[in-house]
Amino acid sequence: MNRRGIWRVIDRNSMAPGRRCVKHKWIFKVKRDGRYRARLVACGYSQIAGVDYQENYSPVIHDVTYQIMIVLRIIFKLKSRIVDVETAFLHRDLEEEIYMACPEGLEGGDKLKCLKLIREIYGLSEECSLRSSSES
Repeated sequence: MNRRGIWRVIDRNSMAPGRRCVKHKWIFKVKRDGRYRARLVACGYSQIAGVDYQENYSPVIHDVTYQIMIVLRIIFKLKSRIVDVETAFLHRDLEEEIYMACPEGLEGGDKLKCLKLIREIYGLSEECSLRSSSES
């Protein structure tokens, strides 16, 4: 996440006035093949509507639309491929200023520092850029 520029470490006293840090949580999991996985997740429930985000929106496909696409694929004998972009949400820039407390174990992070999120992470409630760009 450091290499991808997800956040920038800043002093807490340089936060915008009236803002507070979003909580976070480490999620640890053991995969089936024995590998360990650690994921830093923002606690979206600690965000304030109208301050940290304007609306919730999740771009998902409706099941009827998916079924129609499958039927069209069969009728017109089209080739198809399923594509999964790993960590796709991490490539989306945030529109709002969101601050998060420094997670335990972060180099250069202490109680006097916080993270200004530049890009989205798991768990955030954030307005979707696809929806806002289609409305303008």
